[in-house]
Amino acid sequence: MTDNSTREIALRWVELYNDGTPEFYGSDRFLELFHEDVDWHEMPHQYGPEGNSGSRSALREAVRAAQAMFVDRRVELHDILAVGNQTAMRYTWEATVAADGLLVPKGTRLRSAVAQFLTVRDGKISASTEYISWPPPGTAG
Repeated sequence: MTDNSTREIALRWVELYNDGTPEFYGSDRFLELFHEDVDWHEMPHQYGPEGNSGSRSALREAVRAAQAMFVDRRVELHDILAVGNQTAMRYTWEATVAADGLLVPKGTRLRSAVAQFLTVRDGKISASTEYISWPPPGTAG
């Protein structure tokens, strides 16, 4: 990456995040864009009523947990607004359920609307907050 602007870092996040396949959720390569002490928050939602938060290590653990449940992870970016060291993104997240025992059957393609807010410091993401809107159980997008 030659440009360390907040917008370019967010676009690189999308690029690295979209490496899932029909057999694999996706890697954690996008984590290279985060400071080790990032202030990460995934706000409460239907599938995670407590939400998630922590540093890059907590985010890494969340990705590992998702790798056991889903495959073929993707985000489709709809809007991005970068001002100074902050970026707001609106995108659709989707993945296929790959495990039994979740709220929807294995093989279901899940889609959710996401608003994510990033703050960049020294060319890396120092804060990230995600607001996820899940569809009701049993529905696919």
